[in-house]
Amino acid sequence: MLVQNSTNINLLYFAGMKQLIFNRRKYGRELLIDAVSEEEMEFIDDILQPSFYILLFVKKGNGRYQLDLEDFMLKNNMAIFIRPGSINIVKDITIEQGRMLVFEGAFLDEFFVDKNFIYKFNCFHSQDFPSFLPIDMRQFLKYYNMAAEIQEEILAMTGDSHHILRSLIYYLLIRMDQHYAERYGAPRSNLADTKMLEFQKLLFSTIRENKNVEGYARQLGISRVHLNKLCRQYYSKTASQVIKEHLITEIKKELKYSKKDFSEIAYAFNFSAPSNFSRFVKQMTGLTPQEFIRPLSN
Repeated sequence: MLVQNSTNINLLYFAGMKQLIFNRRKYGRELLIDAVSEEEMEFIDDILQPSFYILLFVKKGNGRYQLDLEDFMLKNNMAIFIRPGSINIVKDITIEQGRMLVFEGAFLDEFFVDKNFIYKFNCFHSQDFPSFLPIDMRQFLKYYNMAAEIQEEILAMTGDSHHILRSLIYYLLIRMDQHYAERYGAPRSNLADTKMLEFQKLLFSTIRENKNVEGYARQLGISRVHLNKLCRQYYSKTASQVIKEHLITEIKKELKYSKKDFSEIAYAFNFSAPSNFSRFVKQMTGLTPQEFIRPLSN
């Protein structure tokens, strides 16, 4: 992953993991967005976990990048979408030219009536398609120059800057999400229901504690029947399917990166017994936890 020399990002250390924490007051007054270019980035061979969103533009670079369950090589004219809580490993990374936008989801919430607006963007939240996007040079330069404009606005910082920055990042994300959908054949998010946006947020933030439809329906203040209806409308899946698919993705990440044994992982995900945990993994992947991690160990 990457650390900025510009002190915009702080590091917290826990359980062998380095978590990146956004510094909201780098510029004095609170600001939930920042932008830097390659000379302000330092790449380290480590495991890091950001607490914020990162949009990384690689104009010229190479090296192996591991992002959650993905493993890919950096290429020129590539964008990488990194969401909060994701696990990032970078080995032998070189970025000769690049820009990075970092922001908290609340930055967009302040601008729109719909809270949790960031969850409308599949490029950050899809678990069915890659987290990177190769882009043709001409289009890449348009995005890249917009990132530069955002950086310039932050450095200039006038009374209107907050409004300008939100407009710029909103336009950029909409365009990139369209490009992402076209590239991978991913459906554009049509999440218009505020309850579904909140459901998306809860899936990413409470999946370890809550694995059943009733629990999510209760948190959302709606019935189980209503939640199922919404999931069928927006995902063409039952609420239970959506929850299980999200849960197994998080479990796979834990199996891949954690040093915990299977029992510890089972209880961390609130399973009543390790045997129930193993049964769930087998049901969802066709493999036992031991079989799943065997090729990773090699």
